[in-house]
Amino acid sequence: MGRPAAVLLLLTALAVGGCRGIGPAARSQPTPSATPVGAHIGVVDVETVARAHPRWPELDALTKKLADVAAQLATPPQLSPVVRARIDARLRAQAKKLEAEFQAEVAALRARQAAKLARYVAQLRAEQAAKLNQLRAQIDGELKKGIDARATTLRADLRQYEAQVLEEYRFPIANLRLKTDVVGVATEDELRRITGELDRLLTERDGRVRARAEVLDVVLRDFERARIAEANARLDKAQKAAEVEINRLVVVKKKELDAEARRLTRAKQRAFEGRMNAFRRQLLSVGEGQLASAQGQYVEGLRQREQQLLAERQALQEQRARLEDSILADVKIEVAAIAAARGFDVVLTRYLTNLTGEDMTTDVLARLKR
Repeated sequence: MGRPAAVLLLLTALAVGGCRGIGPAARSQPTPSATPVGAHIGVVDVETVARAHPRWPELDALTKKLADVAAQLATPPQLSPVVRARIDARLRAQAKKLEAEFQAEVAALRARQAAKLARYVAQLRAEQAAKLNQLRAQIDGELKKGIDARATTLRADLRQYEAQVLEEYRFPIANLRLKTDVVGVATEDELRRITGELDRLLTERDGRVRARAEVLDVVLRDFERARIAEANARLDKAQKAAEVEINRLVVVKKKELDAEARRLTRAKQRAFEGRMNAFRRQLLSVGEGQLASAQGQYVEGLRQREQQLLAERQALQEQRARLEDSILADVKIEVAAIAAARGFDVVLTRYLTNLTGEDMTTDVLARLKR
């Protein structure tokens, strides 16, 4: 078989592989062609040669663009969230405004409840102070009455004692005075003796009365201190009991006011939620029309985008086909030239046969890189 037959067989083999079969995606094994017995066979790795072609990067870039277009076709863009975002922003702003108003009203409510509690505590303390003052006046009256009664008793006791002492000294003193005033004394010494005895008796008598008065005075002071201590203890006990009662009543009142505050707060919260829901419904009723318009624009945009991408894909596929044909043509030329120079009868690709032959891939690569 002559050289033209070898070249013809090469072109047939490459045509069967196809340049669009270049690459891993086209490594299917077609049925081997019949090869003349005893033919001088050359083998070339079409994929390796094609990848070494100077224009292969262009083909690779086109393939990536096609993959990108396919990905865009497979994942359409989402509906623009502008309208929804605008509605959400207005809802958040209104919610923030209503929340501020709600918190202000709750704070005012708490202040009013605190003022109520303070007035109640002041009223309780005033009432308890009045009761304590009344009790203090009562205790003071009882204390004065008791001390006066005790003082009267002690004074009566002192008078009785004084009368007893006076009676005890009355006759001795009267006798001495009788001697000096009526009977008379014989000598001056006797007069001095009688006068001295009289002074002694008077001093002794008065001293006993004075001592008794001092003792009774101490008794009265002790009695007064004891009664004052008892009165103070009663007042202190009454004050502590009043404080306990005030605290108890304050706790009860605070619970009552807290319950009222919670009830009013819940009512206000329901009112604010109602206002917020009304605003939301009003806003959504306006936004539904905007959303419908945006939906229509979105669908039309999808249709136009798909048409544009399909047209772009078609153009890229045609461009890639032309580039593949150009690369394949260059490879055919170089393979044919080497086959003619080395006297090959047949040149086959690695994809068509596993027959033994000389690998001419390196020579083809060298010619392509010139």
